[in-house]
Amino acid sequence: MSSSGSSSKLASKSGGTPGAFINRETLANNVVQQLVRERGDDRTLMSDADLLASRRSIIPDDYKGDIWVFAYGSLLWNPVIEISAEKMGRVYGYHRRFCLQTEVGRGSPGDPGLVLGLDNGGSCTGMALKVGSDQPLHELDLLWRREMMNSSYEPRMVRFFGENGLLSVITFVMNRQHPSYVRDYDRETKARMIASATGFAGPCRDYLVETHHALEALNITDHYIKDLYQAVLKYS
Repeated sequence: MSSSGSSSKLASKSGGTPGAFINRETLANNVVQQLVRERGDDRTLMSDADLLASRRSIIPDDYKGDIWVFAYGSLLWNPVIEISAEKMGRVYGYHRRFCLQTEVGRGSPGDPGLVLGLDNGGSCTGMALKVGSDQPLHELDLLWRREMMNSSYEPRMVRFFGENGLLSVITFVMNRQHPSYVRDYDRETKARMIASATGFAGPCRDYLVETHHALEALNITDHYIKDLYQAVLKYS
């Protein structure tokens, strides 16, 4: 599926789900970062200078050419950035997994939640999103504020096998050295955490539900997400 010159089928061109707390304004104005600091979870928070250096390590300021980003979780339904085209396809060497514990955005210190990361092994079907702006670096800097704020992910350029051939795409894979990385929680433990946790970005269960619905809308089969979704429903 591609849609040159149009928005994502799952989110508005201006960047996300209506009413979503994590949006262009809250990222650009450091609202999200400030909330993390206020909750005392700034151990791994990256400075603006660090974020800029990280983005430049992947896409330098003088880069010329199209820029594509791989969406496999919340970027499917709340991309934040401007999008001009999208393609379905797969990356190899990583799979989507609820492997990042959160005590702020989708949880609290006393009731942590879980969000997705790309963990090692397997493959992952998702969408390549083309950055569609006359200021693509500004869009990427917003994306870095969203994805790299607390260094829980590592930015990579990976090969994306799409419907019309191969692309190089930016993605954010799990930093397995991060203190919030989860290695071995079973499904029921994860379901209980997701069902009960809430943070400043909203209930953790909404994060899973939106991802499940986005994958269904794209006819992407992910048994892991579907099974976890069914497990969470038992706690309704």
